[in-house]
Amino acid sequence: MTFFRMFISRKRKFTGEVFTIYRVLFADNEKMALIASERSFPLSEYHMLTAASINDSFEALHQLETRFFDIAFLDIRMPGLSGLEIIGKCIQQPIHPAFIVISGYSDFVYMKQAIQLGAFDYCLKPIQKDEAVTLLSRLEPYIYQSRLKNGPDLLAQLSGPDTLSKALSYFGFSDDDCSFTVMAVSAPSCRDLLFLPEEQFFSIFLEEQKAVILSTASPSVIEQTTHQLIAAGCHLAIGNFDRETGRFGRLIQKLQTDLLLTTDANPVIQTVAATSNDAFQKLLEEVRQEYTNDLSLQELAQKYNLSYSYCSELFKTVTGFTFSKYLTQLRMQAAAGRLLATDEPITDISYQVGYHNYHQFSVMFKSYFGLTPTEYRHKGESSGDETV
Repeated sequence: MTFFRMFISRKRKFTGEVFTIYRVLFADNEKMALIASERSFPLSEYHMLTAASINDSFEALHQLETRFFDIAFLDIRMPGLSGLEIIGKCIQQPIHPAFIVISGYSDFVYMKQAIQLGAFDYCLKPIQKDEAVTLLSRLEPYIYQSRLKNGPDLLAQLSGPDTLSKALSYFGFSDDDCSFTVMAVSAPSCRDLLFLPEEQFFSIFLEEQKAVILSTASPSVIEQTTHQLIAAGCHLAIGNFDRETGRFGRLIQKLQTDLLLTTDANPVIQTVAATSNDAFQKLLEEVRQEYTNDLSLQELAQKYNLSYSYCSELFKTVTGFTFSKYLTQLRMQAAAGRLLATDEPITDISYQVGYHNYHQFSVMFKSYFGLTPTEYRHKGESSGDETV
């Protein structure tokens, strides 16, 4: 594993204990002051980890411009660049850390400048324990919300073929990390992912209950992590990405579609196995993207010059479902999500997921979930939970 290899303060094996997920940078030109500042904050209690400890202002700026950090503690006076100058340069980036200025000077002008630049807080040396705890207790929820806000943009950087390599480097992957595991996760809350070790996993929060996780951890660690996520009430779709083949965006689409197929009884789906039949892969890709439209396996088989009977057998072998069941599960899970997440009329949802006949949709939904769409929505509202 190569996340910030030069800067990681310590390595820990994945043993199920509480780990840290938020990446912190400390910068101070005085080495002893740098150590004192780090020790003043109980980072691990707030899911934070010192990922970089730097006593050169230009190196600090370089790291902040090329690597992802959630938080940056900066000394206000450093040779070359001041903490305020670093903030001024970084704050222009669309995604930037929360900045905390550390200073030995209680100068109102400095404090005012820091706040005007967008710093989260201004701390005076020496930092008292109660002040550090108060700061972190305010900072952690702010960082969590920042992860949620920035998640879609972070994922977009990975999904673009021209920005993939740069994005992977930004997240801490080296050029030697040629392949890694990718998980699409549905969770009661993204806070349930805070136990993942930053050294082995990078989590992108897409919304309160959706995330994408990247990892170069070993298969055994991935398996153990999967069990822990399931125990936390998560559903997962898991696949593997290889830099040489590219198409990260396509893999994400597949995983997010497969995530719709998960249930409490079957909370994990491995992404569809590869097949040497390119025509069938294209057919399957169309089903994944167009499942809300009218689809016929016979017409699809004809479109891709495949035998209907062979295509039917291949579909079940590759996906584990018959064509009709695969299509139904995608539509039912999509409908269930809309019922709980929106106030849209049920007839509109029926149409949106591919059913032009509301009665047919209602019968199919009750057969699948054991509840009518109306009952399902009401039960979700009464429980105050998005899992029925």
